[in-house]
Amino acid sequence: MGILIGGVSEEVEGLVTCSWIDSPGPGPTGLRLTTEDREERSAESWVHAIVLHTTRGIPGGLDQRRQRILSGVPPTAEHVRSVLDGWASDHCCASAHFVIDFDGSVACVADPLTETTYHAGHRAINHHSIGIEMYQGESAELYEVQLESTVRLVDFLTRRFGIQRQFHWPYQNQALARILDGGSSVVGVYGHREASDDRGEGDPGDAIFEALRRAGYERFNFAQGEDLAVWRARQEELNQRLGVGITTDGVPGQQTVLALREADRPHGLWVSRPGD
Repeated sequence: MGILIGGVSEEVEGLVTCSWIDSPGPGPTGLRLTTEDREERSAESWVHAIVLHTTRGIPGGLDQRRQRILSGVPPTAEHVRSVLDGWASDHCCASAHFVIDFDGSVACVADPLTETTYHAGHRAINHHSIGIEMYQGESAELYEVQLESTVRLVDFLTRRFGIQRQFHWPYQNQALARILDGGSSVVGVYGHREASDDRGEGDPGDAIFEALRRAGYERFNFAQGEDLAVWRARQEELNQRLGVGITTDGVPGQQTVLALREADRPHGLWVSRPGD
């Protein structure tokens, strides 16, 4: 059991994971997205963003109930297959790479390295991002263990793909122009609500970003380019310190990741997390 990356199963410490290898077949008998809900990711694609979601997106649209974060032991019912069945039957090309159930278990339903899923609504965003859905109940509830698992999964994916541990803050009730333009300069973590004007606060809500903040992830106002300003300064410092020629554009791409590794930053990431 594990997460499939490039067709190879990789274990994630502290997480209960499964994939379609453990439960093969599309539809109600397995954990595989249908071919209509995924496509091959270009080998040249630079995966540099993680987009967070909740399956119901509450509060949002006509349903403005407040999101509820519950403690204690979650119910034992499994919801991942119902999510996949819904995606398969809606004929809207909706999907994600991961679904996190109430109990914090993680189902990998598409390969984040080799496959694109349709989670952000924007083709360019989909092709350079990884989608994570947290299952949300009919009473707008999520469980604390889901948030904990999401942080662990994001820790793993940022380490595995060299994505800087930073997220957009605060929520502004509108999509960000930089993301709507395709998000080529936006590295890090953001919500579906930042990629679309019709999602609302609850996709994925504030609680998961508060959990990332507590884990040490950096908060930047992407709309105001705070991340770009900070990374330009870091790139200039790396150039002076290492004598390298990183482009000082504020986008922490692969050159920046390699320089950070040379500067003894684990995995080329500015923020360290357990497991690095």
